[in-house]
Amino acid sequence: MEFCFTEWRDYFRRNQSAVKELNCKYDQLSETERRVICSSVQQFQIGESSEGLFLIAAAKRFLKDCADKSYLEALILFIQEEQRHAGELEIFMNRHNIPKLKKHWVDQIFRRLRRFASLEQSITVLLTAEIIAAVYYDALKNVTGSVCLRSICGQILIDEEKHIEFQAEALHKFGRRRLKITNTCAVFSRFILLTGTLPVVWLYHRKVLKAGGKHFFVYLKEAYQEYVRAEKLINK
Repeated sequence: MEFCFTEWRDYFRRNQSAVKELNCKYDQLSETERRVICSSVQQFQIGESSEGLFLIAAAKRFLKDCADKSYLEALILFIQEEQRHAGELEIFMNRHNIPKLKKHWVDQIFRRLRRFASLEQSITVLLTAEIIAAVYYDALKNVTGSVCLRSICGQILIDEEKHIEFQAEALHKFGRRRLKITNTCAVFSRFILLTGTLPVVWLYHRKVLKAGGKHFFVYLKEAYQEYVRAEKLINK
């Protein structure tokens, strides 16, 4: 199977060097905002902080007979970008004395799903997370007057849109040489995973989502719009 990702590898390298240093030193956060966002930001920060060890191991197993390692290189750069998001959120949290979480059960479930999954299954889990993040960070940006947090959200939103495209291209390559019925089952499984995850995320992050203008049906609509965009890229 052809798995050439040189363009994505080069994109992540360019994006890595183009990121500006974050400065939250004089940032302000009202108590009202803090009550709305605190626990939610804590959970998303820990979700962004994965080292991706099992994902990288799955990619290495998949590519063991492939001479082109550009996908693995791109994947490592993608993980570093996610860790940068976690680091920037941590800078914001430190500025406003918001403690980091050591673990959260929702994040643990996502990590365990990836731990025992194939590369394609791991990418499917990641795609679900990226779709939800695209809606969440737009809401978070709308909630706050913090210049620092708005800047972080703005960059993450740019990155997440590209991350969706990156995961979609990988899933497209998996599906290219399979039977149509197998790909139809894969579409259904992605839909079920997203549909099952959306209410859980709403349960824990509804304060931010509602305050950011994403009432439940708006939240669902925007998430499914991202899902449809991803599926078009996967099945092009």
